[in-house]
Amino acid sequence: MIQRTVPQFGNLMFDRDAIVRASMRAYVEALFGNIPLRRLSFPASAGGVWTGDFRRGAVCNYDGCGDNEVIAWTETGVVGLAFELGFGPMEQLGLLPSAVTRGPDDVRGAVPGLPPELEPAFVMASGMLADGPEYLEKMASAGLWLYGEQVGGSMFDDPTGPGVRQLAAWGLLRGGRLWPLSAFFCGPNERAIVVEQARKEAHIHAIIDAVTDRALQGPTQFTAEEIATLIPKPPKPADLAYAQETLAKVGITWPSSPEIPPEAR
Repeated sequence: MIQRTVPQFGNLMFDRDAIVRASMRAYVEALFGNIPLRRLSFPASAGGVWTGDFRRGAVCNYDGCGDNEVIAWTETGVVGLAFELGFGPMEQLGLLPSAVTRGPDDVRGAVPGLPPELEPAFVMASGMLADGPEYLEKMASAGLWLYGEQVGGSMFDDPTGPGVRQLAAWGLLRGGRLWPLSAFFCGPNERAIVVEQARKEAHIHAIIDAVTDRALQGPTQFTAEEIATLIPKPPKPADLAYAQETLAKVGITWPSSPEIPPEAR
């Protein structure tokens, strides 16, 4: 774990294992925080894409308004890349149209000083970024890397820049979870609403916490009681199939789910 104090955000604490756990939790939370299985008022993500496993993997979180961030990890450390709509690598990282590779080098400016050991995580993260509309460059506005007791990235060079808040949220994990940006970066009234809704929905969050911790130890299954709380009304078959497919990627099933694929074990 390493701490950095940034005036705009206060004390940021970055820990590889905590980030991996929070990544998985945010991925599961998004399923139950958005239509059609909406059970939470303020999920940290409007949707996520998962790849890999808990040793080497990545998650891409979307906010539903055009912004996203990718968090990738290996046994060595973590790389994060965030995109804020309207601020790609040409606007923020000095990328020239003639230098576009449509690969990791398009956004290398987001991770100055990246240790060579983190190159696999960086490649994985950049591979999950969207492509630009004209030049097909990889789209990121800011970056973060964590390696042992070292931390860096363009977010520390320009802490007020586009995409930085999305990465700072990973240094503000509370209770092992990623919180929505409104919990930290909006006005006091908005923050109070988010906190109060989290209190009211604590029983839902407790189930997500429990299944996340079980899945980190190996394939697991929701109990009948957990399913009854999470989904009191049976979902449509298509929605159920989507939920089962989404959860199987992180080693979670529920009664009637298909067998977990080998790559998720």
